[in-house]
Amino acid sequence: MQGMTLDVGIDLKVASPIAAGFGTSAAGTLASCLAVSDAAEIPVTLNELGRITHVAEVVNQTGLGTAAALLTGGFVLVTEPGAPGIGLVDRLFFPRNHSIICAHIGPILTRETLTKGGLAARVNASAKRTMDAIRQNPTIFSFLAESRKFGQEAGFETANVTRLILTMISSGAVGAAQNMIGEAVHGIANDRKVGKIVRAVKKAFPTAKVFAAPIDNQGVRLLGN
Repeated sequence: MQGMTLDVGIDLKVASPIAAGFGTSAAGTLASCLAVSDAAEIPVTLNELGRITHVAEVVNQTGLGTAAALLTGGFVLVTEPGAPGIGLVDRLFFPRNHSIICAHIGPILTRETLTKGGLAARVNASAKRTMDAIRQNPTIFSFLAESRKFGQEAGFETANVTRLILTMISSGAVGAAQNMIGEAVHGIANDRKVGKIVRAVKKAFPTAKVFAAPIDNQGVRLLGN
């Protein structure tokens, strides 16, 4: 296959909001790579496709660690950065009969955020503290609380994001935090309370895109036609 040239057209459909911290750039790239490798019968491992995706993310400054998480599935904690096979990924337990609730107000462009001067110095110490705190107490409660604290320390949390988080929690979510990076929030709640939370968020933010979904434990894969 070395030296092979392909003329490829990809029809990519993205259901989640773009530029909102849902990892759509990495997901789209990884899904496209997987589809091409399958259609052209190119022998390749998932980790190799993940590495291609990771390089594309870094070069285009659209993300830094999403590819490895997408290959894992489940409630993922990326403990060491890097491409699949280099970075380290762990999984936290996700409680039964719970769902993720997402609300999106508007985009925050990852490339613009990552290229801001002084960002690394501002967030590196906070990121280490956040990771250490979660690993000492690896629960969804700790994950959401520490993630939110990180967003505040990094200066990502806007007034609207604060209102979104408080709306979800006051309506019954066990916790909520900002997407990294977007003017969007993800919370976790018992399935019995999902409807109430969705209604409360839509009432407080009539133009927001709000949706709920179960956790996916498998990760990227080919689906039947």
